[in-house]
Amino acid sequence: MMTKVKISRFQYFLLIPNLLFAKAIGITAGVTARSVGSDAWTSMSIGFLLGTAIILAMVYLHSRFPEKTIVQISEEVVGKWLGKLTGIVLALFFILAFGASANVMTMHLKEYFLVETPFWLICFVYTLLCMYGVFVGIENIVRFSLFGLLGCLLINITMIFGTWGDFDLINLLPVLDRGLSANIANSIYIFGDLAMAILGIGMIYPLLNNKDKTFVISFWAMVLSGILILIWPIMELGVIGSGAMQQYVVVCMQQVRCAQLTGYLPRYELIMVSFFTFTTFVQSATMYYCSVQSFQQSSGMLKNRQIIILLLAIAMFLATFLMANDHNNYIHFLAYPWAQICTILSLGLPVVLIMTALIRGKLKNKPTPAKT
Repeated sequence: MMTKVKISRFQYFLLIPNLLFAKAIGITAGVTARSVGSDAWTSMSIGFLLGTAIILAMVYLHSRFPEKTIVQISEEVVGKWLGKLTGIVLALFFILAFGASANVMTMHLKEYFLVETPFWLICFVYTLLCMYGVFVGIENIVRFSLFGLLGCLLINITMIFGTWGDFDLINLLPVLDRGLSANIANSIYIFGDLAMAILGIGMIYPLLNNKDKTFVISFWAMVLSGILILIWPIMELGVIGSGAMQQYVVVCMQQVRCAQLTGYLPRYELIMVSFFTFTTFVQSATMYYCSVQSFQQSSGMLKNRQIIILLLAIAMFLATFLMANDHNNYIHFLAYPWAQICTILSLGLPVVLIMTALIRGKLKNKPTPAKT
């Protein structure tokens, strides 16, 4: 029998920015810039506003089923077999989400630091690291969220001060150059990141030891996440411009290459990646954990957790390696079909479950949240 683990509301607050930050600041910003140019920051902002509403909808749904994951809620609301199918779909989603997240780290290492190291080896080692995190437990993964958030703050502060002198506001103008409809349509790219938080919360929420005020906590966590993330496309556009953003896979690394902190530290890519490590690990390992949980709950194999973790490690490694063995294929995958899959799942699943539960009268009475 699995040990019942719990996380605090503060850890939950810290987790949300970590589930969003890693890929959004560089890779997602670059993918968006390829579609809307200098409107990348407005398009991502629109997506963030919509994503915040969906996360709050997910929290509202969980407030009615506080001790159930999104898989278990699906079984109760739409029936056992549709619920199990939802769990299998989510398990597959989290495997791909792991690959999308893991390749943020593997591509930083392969493109800039370990250029002679076989890409499969980098993927293998990183998968083992995340597998170990899942073995020791989600509570231990979540504890790294504090270090992850501190790293995010340090990256932002050093990036802003290091590149401010090269910032040119004209690169961001005119605002909404491609039109509002194009900005809304291309906001789906940020859902490649938002979906990890929306659906990740769907699996993590029952672990909260105190579920009071989670609506407010989630809102402010998203506000903090928006500030931390959206400053990147704004600064990237202002410093290197949309044309340069469209040419690079890891845009944030080009941005930090422009940073000059002092005369003695003109470039700090390695320091940036050091700050970046914890938040990427938290995101990747959480996706791994969510996949394990989804598979366990949909298959009923609750007593074979270690075997499932080991078997899924193979899927995680393959997803990571095949997704980005050619970095151009990785970027094409993120643009299509990954963004579309994430948008459909993260928007559709909470809305369908809420509407179905409302029709079936399962949202009328709010259970009293347990405190431990």
